[in-house]
Formats: sequence, C-alpha cells, structure tokens
Amino acid sequence: MKNLIRFKLLILFVLNNYNSFCQELPDGAYTSVVGPNSEPVIYNDVNMNTYELLSTNIQFSEKNNIQKVVFNPLKLWEYDDYGFWQDTRINIVQKNGVTTFGVGIGYDGASINRERVQGLFNKINFSALRTKNNGESEADYESYKVDFYKTQGEEYASFYEDLLKNTIKLNFGYNISFFEVIGGDKVDLDEDGFNDNENIVESHNYTGSFTYLFNSKHAISVSGHISNKLNSPKEGEKRVLYIGGSLSYAGEIIELNKKYKSTKEYKSTLFRPAILLGFSLEYQNASKNKGFAKDNITEKIVFTPFLDFKINPKTQFRIGVPVQSFNGLRDEVSFGPFAQWTLQIANKG
Repeated sequence: MKNLIRFKLLILFVLNNYNSFCQELPDGAYTSVVGPNSEPVIYNDVNMNTYELLSTNIQFSEKNNIQKVVFNPLKLWEYDDYGFWQDTRINIVQKNGVTTFGVGIGYDGASINRERVQGLFNKINFSALRTKNNGESEADYESYKVDFYKTQGEEYASFYEDLLKNTIKLNFGYNISFFEVIGGDKVDLDEDGFNDNENIVESHNYTGSFTYLFNSKHAISVSGHISNKLNSPKEGEKRVLYIGGSLSYAGEIIELNKKYKSTKEYKSTLFRPAILLGFSLEYQNASKNKGFAKDNITEKIVFTPFLDFKINPKTQFRIGVPVQSFNGLRDEVSFGPFAQWTLQIANKG
C-alpha cells in the first residue's frame, strides 16, 4: 500500500512539473544581425558573413543579378561542438554568367551549438505551469497562463541577449569562380588569332572578416579581400590583382511584433521580427596589370544605405540604393536601387 501511495505521489509530482521538465534549448537561433548581405555590391558573390544553417539570396538590380546559397552542413547535428570547424560554410553562387564555389571556416561566438550555450540556458529560472485551483474561474486561470507564458518568453529573451551580447564572429574564406563556358573545343569566333574560350577560371578570391555584435539589435562588420581576376576567358588576357575591403553596420529601428517573446516561433528559433537600418561601404583597387581591369575600372567605391525587413523566417528582404564611384580609363558616379530576397534557416539544435 505504501509503495502504491508513493507511486501516485510521484505521478502527481511529474504531472505538476511537466512543463519545467520540458524546457529545452531552442531548436535553433538566428545570430547574423548584419547578415549575409553585408557586402551587397562588389563582394556579394564571395561574402560568407552568415552563420545560420542555410542562407539564400536572390538579388535583382540594373547591373547585377545574383542567386546565392550558403550552407553550413555541420550544424545539421544537434549541439555537437566541432571546435574551429563548427562554422564551416559552403558557398554556391551564380552572378552575371559567372559561377562561384567557395568554402569558409571561422568562429561564431554566439553559436547555439557551442558548449557555453548550455551554461547560459541553465541560468534561466523556469517555473512549472500549475494546474487550475479548486474554485478558480476559467477566466482567472487563463489570465494566469497568459502571464505565465509572458514570463517564460522574457526568460528566453534574457537568454538570447546573453547569447549575442558582446560576441565576435570570424570568417576566413576561399572562392573560385568560373566563366560561363567551361571546356569544349577552343574557338576563335572573331578571327583575331586568339581563342575566345582559352581560360576557364575567372578568379581566385581570398576573404577575411570580423563581426562584432553589440547585442541582438546592433552589429558591425569589417572585411578584407584579395582576388586575382581575368576580364574575359579570351587568350592573351592577364590576371589583375585586386585588393579591397568593406565596413558594414546594421541596427534595429522598428520592432514589428511587440508580443514576439510569447510566440512559439521565437521560443523555437529566437527569431525577432523587425526592420533594420544599415549601410555598407565597399572598396576595391586594381594594383597589378591595371590595363586589363574589367570594364577598364581600376578603383571602385560603393556606399549602400539599406533597409532589412525581417517579417518572419520565410519572408525577409532588403531594399538598398548603392552609390557607386568608378575610377580608371573612365570616371563615373552612379546610383540605382536593388531588391534582394533572403531566406534563412536557423542553426539546428
């Protein structure tokens, strides 16, 4: 009889505290505040400044059309910490007839896959959802549950802030780009004595970037780039050495859902619906074989103010207006808007 009573008491205890036992780490976390679009014009094909499981970009503008996927395969496994290799990314891009493949490695101080996250999560003061008291009205109990879930949401929000606050992200990447026509017989369509498809590799690109997250709303990113490019696949072209870099900033200006902390979506992926205002400043300079520079442009400076609309994980897009300054055999200043649609899948937990 005593064992039966103990068993019943154990069952009651488990049922009463079920919710506290079920508090687990979110399924994923969005941690790229500046985002994969931090270099929207010059370096948008080789940039891998994203730390989500998957990011895709489709950009439409007057001069550039790009389709891009950045994938982090190791984040498919739950909470495994692979150290420096944890944030290995694969980059696949199609831009204006040029195909790019790349790989990047780095460090994400805000990654939900790292061991430090469990310690932060254990600090959350989760309580159990109590059962309805005797004599308590349905209205009062529903009011209690609303307050309960609001408190739980605030605990998640506190965890998210601690996760992102004053963290750094590093990335080192290599990309190789190919001209549209690969292989085949050598041809001289214009009959000038030079093969028009002599070369296959358009460029080799090396990138290093540093991102600092002030908190979940503001971040800044700095990058450096070295590339060795051909203007065309035609025989007789010489590779041009380009050196450049970028500075980007983004900050939240409008919170789209004041009650986001209590949503199921936030608790599972920590996604914040918001509008961000930012800018990027990109620079590129030809330092060798300038006479073979693409479009005879030896220096580019591009300043791009933008708005990021993060409606939900499946609906994210950017509107930007780049102001471009070209120097070389022809000097020019131009500007024109672009629209960019983005899909991001949060790190799997």
